[in-house]
Order: sequence, then structure tokens, then C-alpha cells
Amino acid sequence: MASRWAIYLRAFLIFGMALTLGEAWSGKAAADPLHLAIPLECTLGGDCFVQNYVDHGTGSDYRDYHCGAMTYEGHDGTDFRIPSIKIQKQGVSVLAVADGRVKAVRDGVPDAILTSATKADVAGEECGNGVVIDHKDGWQTQYCHMAQGSVGVKPGSRIVRGAVLGRVGLSGATEFPHLHLTVRHNGEVVDPFAPNLAPGSCSEKQGPTLFDEKDLTFDYHDRIVLNFGFVDGPVSGEDIEQGDLKSRLPDHDSQAIVAYVRVMGVKKGDVQTFAIIGPDGEPIVKRVFDPLTSPKAQNSLYIGLKRPKEGWKLGIYSAIYSISEGNMPKANKWFFLQF
Repeated sequence: MASRWAIYLRAFLIFGMALTLGEAWSGKAAADPLHLAIPLECTLGGDCFVQNYVDHGTGSDYRDYHCGAMTYEGHDGTDFRIPSIKIQKQGVSVLAVADGRVKAVRDGVPDAILTSATKADVAGEECGNGVVIDHKDGWQTQYCHMAQGSVGVKPGSRIVRGAVLGRVGLSGATEFPHLHLTVRHNGEVVDPFAPNLAPGSCSEKQGPTLFDEKDLTFDYHDRIVLNFGFVDGPVSGEDIEQGDLKSRLPDHDSQAIVAYVRVMGVKKGDVQTFAIIGPDGEPIVKRVFDPLTSPKAQNSLYIGLKRPKEGWKLGIYSAIYSISEGNMPKANKWFFLQF
């Protein structure tokens, strides 16, 4: 007769085998996660930013993984944006996030800011110029909105992590220069910033990401001041997007001084305050804007005044922009002009 310990050992082995087979049959024996690098040649949070994350909402109730509003309904990727079209034209490289093999490529789609009049022109080509890469264990990444003529890889090519795929562009369905990155596992979209969250859920606590810690030195942020400065007259959102406003700095003879900011990820209820302080330390113009009635992915504000009869005082002018939620300050930006 077998000993008691032999019987226990056999039962333990059978139980362990059953668990292993049960995991395999139920699909719970998940493959190793993909370890990602940042997909742009930039410093995240410095000269590039995340504007939109994967949508974790249900139906029209959109929300990002952090329970914020930096996404939109049905958004299946992460938008890594750069500050202006001027920087985009200078060239920002798109990089492979992991080793793999190129599955598909598209190039030749013109770079143009999407408008309601041009929406039909990109039907079926919303991704614009892009690359799809297959990785190990059923992982796949897709890169969209690359610059026309910049894609430098071919289907079937082996790709190493960090390889240049092309440049950031404005192709397909896009209104600002950025790279849209979608991560999939066995055909299902995975949020690289929150791969373990259950469908339809979010959390203000940062959990594991797919990005290597040495590459991701950036936590979740909203209310990001993207552009700011002084100009000598009226300015539009398109002017800010172009990124050529340094040629319009006011001087002692300018007919106006205007300060502008463009901020990403403002929330419903946010109160924005904007002021220009003169050389004597006193506000020469100040405005407190009404609380926002809805979140905005992007918001531009301007304040200014015309040249007084006696002319501008010489010295340092400063602009102060701030955001508060209730009585709690959430963000601020100071910038200066001297003549």
C-alpha cells in the first residue's frame, strides 16, 4: 500500500496539473506583456505630451483610464502630440516601441488639417500614413498620422525597438500634429497606460503600465499649458498651431499687447484667470472666465489692451494664467516680456 505521503504528493501533482490545464483552457495563461518604449524621439512631458488616452467609458460616457476627460468617445489609442506645426515640419521621428516584424504600411496620404469640408476625403484612410507591426505572443502596434513620404519601412521587414519608422505628420483624420499609437493583444485594444484595468473601469491610482520605467518618467497629467506668449495684436488658434508667433513679439511701438495661452485637458467647472501685469507691478488687464460647462481637450484664451496715448512704459510685463477647481489651485503659468 502506498504511503500517506505518496498519496498526498500524487494528489498535489494532479491538482497542480488541473490548475494549469484550466488556465490554458480558460485563456488565463496570458502571454508575457509587451514592454514598450516611447514612440517619439522626444521627452514626454517636456517637448511632447499625451493629449488623448484610450477611452475607458461605456457608450457616450467617455473617460480616460484615470477617470478624467482626456479622451473622446471610442478612442482606441494614445495620441502623442507635439506643440506646433512648425516643430512638425522640422521633423520629429516616430520610433518602434518594441522588436517585431512589419505587417502593413501606408504612405502617400497628404498632410492637411482635417475640417468638416475635408472629412470625406480621408474616409477609409483615417489613420493616414502609418505602420502596423506584429510582435511576439499575439501583440501588435499601429502607428498613425505620419508625414507623407516619411515612412521608411516595408512589409516583412524585421524591426528592432527604437528603429525610426518615419516622422510625425498631419495625414488622415487629424486636427493637430501627433502620433496615434494603438496597442492590441490577440486583436483586442489594450491601454498601454493601464493594461490591467477591467473593461469600462478607471482608477485615479496609477497601476502598472506597458512602458519601461526607464522610458516612462511621466505620470498622468491634465490641465497642461501647451503654448503661451505675447503678440502685438489679435491671434487665432490657427496662428498658435502654426507656431510662428515669435516674429510678432510686441515692442515699444506696438499698437497692442496681447497674451495668449493654449491648455489641454481642462475640466468641467474649472475657473481660468488671466492677467497682464505692468512694469509697476499692477494689473493693466485681468479677466476671470466663467466656469467651464464641459471638459475640453484643448482650450485657447487671449487677453490684451491697446497702446495708451502716452505710450508703453519701459520695463518688464508679465502674464499670469491660472486654473482653479473650487478653491483649489490646479495649474498656473507665468511668462514675461521686456522692452
